This record gives sequence, structure tokens and C-alpha cells, in this order.
Amino acid sequence: MNKALIGFLSALALVSCAEMQKQTIELLSEEDLAGLRVATVAGSCYDMELSARDDIFLDLYNTDSDLLQTLLNHKADVVVNDEIIINAEVRKESGIKIAMLGKQSFPTAFLFNKENEILANTLSAIQERMVEDGSMQRLKDFWLTNRFTEVDTYPRLVYEATGEPIRVAVTSMTAPLSFMVNGEWYGLEVELLRELGKELNRPLEIKAFGMASGCLAVKTGQADVLSGCIFITPEREKDYKFSEPYHSYHPAYFVLDEDFQRSNEGLIAGARNSFKRNFIQESRWKYITNGLWETLKISVLAILLGSVLGVGLYAMTRSRRRGMRSFARFYNGFMAGIPELVLLLIMFYVVFPKTGLPSDMVAVITFALFFASGASDIYKTSLDAIPNGQTEAGLALGFTRAQTFFHIVLPQAVRRGLPLYKGQCVSLLKGTSIVGYIAIQDLTRAGDIIRSRTFDAIFPLLVVTVIYFLLVWLIGLLLHLAAPKKKVL
Repeated sequence: MNKALIGFLSALALVSCAEMQKQTIELLSEEDLAGLRVATVAGSCYDMELSARDDIFLDLYNTDSDLLQTLLNHKADVVVNDEIIINAEVRKESGIKIAMLGKQSFPTAFLFNKENEILANTLSAIQERMVEDGSMQRLKDFWLTNRFTEVDTYPRLVYEATGEPIRVAVTSMTAPLSFMVNGEWYGLEVELLRELGKELNRPLEIKAFGMASGCLAVKTGQADVLSGCIFITPEREKDYKFSEPYHSYHPAYFVLDEDFQRSNEGLIAGARNSFKRNFIQESRWKYITNGLWETLKISVLAILLGSVLGVGLYAMTRSRRRGMRSFARFYNGFMAGIPELVLLLIMFYVVFPKTGLPSDMVAVITFALFFASGASDIYKTSLDAIPNGQTEAGLALGFTRAQTFFHIVLPQAVRRGLPLYKGQCVSLLKGTSIVGYIAIQDLTRAGDIIRSRTFDAIFPLLVVTVIYFLLVWLIGLLLHLAAPKKKVL
């Protein structure tokens, strides 16, 4: 007992010391990171530099909001990101600070496919002209000095354009670079790209990507330009064309502010304010409704198309031709062995990059192909479970083969296969949460957009979770109502 008590007190002391260490991190140089848990964005310059160090514990995340939550939840001691990404207003509200700025500064520009050299050169010429007439400095004075946090509305260049859209892949959805308010994009980099659109009489078509997928989108022609505080590096210059740099940023090392005093507002008041900030302010609830529509559209269309394709696949398994049966077996085995995300990326970046097929239709086709495989197995399991004597009895009573199938065999098969079919539909619905990787603003991505503006994880994730739960319940209810009822004689 005494040993157990001593062990418990020792562990408690270690935890207390660890907590004290979390609150007293002092950084004077990059060497002070040794032994600390460091987090940064995957695919960034910081990822490349920090990955080469073996004296730190490095974690990589996809978004800036995930980085902030990692720090606030004590999952990391230090977060490394661009100095401008987590602005002063967010730092003040969240209780974090910049421990130091890195010595090195990185020139920042817009990234293009090398085949779009004319587009890159045009933007460079526009930036040079803006520097000469002073408009570039005016933009920076507003967006890079936190003046944008003091206004209710943000400036936005408005112009009429009739040309082909400039497809912009945005990797950072945080102020002041590029962010959404009421469905409109704002920010320093967005305004520079609007100057390009105005010059070329082309509107902007902006979609959110991760860093790695955004670069791939530009390389494969799915996007014309990559935006989001993109640093110019020799490695990237080998594969891409950059515009002239518009600014140079330092890396910032963010830590928890030990002097931060949290508000003493009650639980109910805090929840009310958080709900207002996440959904009411700037009409952010519209992201949820729009994302819900995308999720429902992709799910319903994929289920319908996949169900039809599943019939054809099941017919192949029953075919007299050996080649048909072999193809069906190979197809089912392939779909069972490949992750949905991998196939989605292959379809988007390899199969359909030059066709102009919208991202949501690529998602529908991808999920329909997966659903067809599962549906064919359900059809086979359900229909094969019905004894042949049922068909023979129907034929003996004078029914045609079609009448026997639709009136006797199919209703029994549907009752047997419906639970499996429901599970397949639910699996597809939840699987659509990955479509954000190809820049579709579905329900899950809607929560990410809200988090990128508020840096609050609780309410957006909670609301998205509840909506998915309700959708799953609704699927079960609809399939139950649609199921043929067993007649009692």
C-alpha cells in the first residue's frame, strides 16, 4: 500500500512538474527546441527543416486550426507556422503568444504550373505596377498590421469578367491571407489575385485544398494557381513556376501564454457566446447548410448509381462466360483492398484531371464504384438465400418467370438483404467525409471552414457529429418504411 501511495504521489509530482514546464517554455533560438514536442503543417517549409532534426518530437497536421488546437490541448509544446497566420486577435482570445521569430525570412509568392508561365508573368507585372503606384503598400498596411480586425466590413475589388475562370487552390483559410465571410473570399492574397482577374477579364474560382493536394492540383491541371503563404524554395522551383514574391515572412514559434487569464463567464454564457461566434456571426451557419446539401447530393447520387451498377456486377457473377465472372471477382477484390481516399485521389488527379468533370461528380462516380461492389455482394447473398423451390412453386402456379421473381423471390430477398444494404448506405454516407481532399465543401469541410475562422473545435465538430447521426437515423427510417411488409395469413 505504501509503495502504491508513493508511486501515485511520484507520478502526480511528475505531472505537476510537466504542467509547470508547459507554462514556462522560454525560446531564444531554434536550438532551444531540443527535447520539446513541436507541431507544424505537413508539406510546409517548416516540415522540411524540422523533419531533419532528431532532437525534437515532431507532429504534422493538415490545417492551421488543427495546429492551434494541438497547442491549446497541450499536445504540443511549440507550434511553428507563418508569423501572420495566427493573428493578434486570435492569439489574444486563445491565450497564446509568439515566443520568438525565426532569423530566416522566406519570400512568398503564388505558385503556377510551368505551362502557365504567362499567367505567372502577368501577375508579377501587376505586383510591380502596384509597388510603383503605392497600392501594394496600402494593401499591406491594412492586412498585415491587424487593421482588418478593427473594421466590420473588408475591402474587396469588384469587377465584371466574362472570361474563363482562374482556378485558385487555397491552402490557408485564415485571416489575413484568404478567408471566407458569408460565402465571399477576402484577404491580402485574394485581392492580389483579383487584380490578376481584372487584368485578364477572368473571374476567380477559389477552392480550399491541403498543401500537398494543392500542389498536386496545380501540377495535374486541376488548378491554375496555388495560394496560401507559399514560400519559394529551390525544390519547388524545379517543378513549378512562381510569380515575383509580394512579401517575406518569418517563421513564428507559438507557445501558451502563461499570463493569460481566462474569462470567468459561466458554462451557459460561455456556450451561448461560443455558439454565436461559430454559427451566428458572419452567418457561418450557411457553411453547415451548404455542406449538408453537398453531402446529401453526393451520397444519394452515389447510392442510386452504385445500386444500378451493382445489378450489372451481380449479373456478371452469374454469367455463363468465364471472363465475366473473373472480372467481377477481380473488381470486388480490388475494391475491397483499396482505401476509398486513395481511389478518390486517383480518380481526381489521374483519371479525370483534363476532362473538366466537376469535383462533386468525380466523388459520385468514385463512391458509386465502391457501393456497386458491396451492393453486388448483398444481391448475391440475399437472392441465393431464397430456395429454388420458391421459383419452381411460382412457375407451377402459372406465373411467368418475371412474375415469380418480382412477386415471390424479390420481396423475400429484400427483407433479407435490407439490413446489409442499410449498413452499406451508412458506410457510404460517412465515407463522403473525405471529399474535402478534392476541394468539395461538404459537411465535414464546412466544420473545418468554421474552425479556420474561429479556431474553436468544440461546437463545429459537435454540430457536424449530431447531423451525421441524424442522417444515419434517417436512412434507417426511410429504408424501414420502404421495405416490403411480410404478409400474415
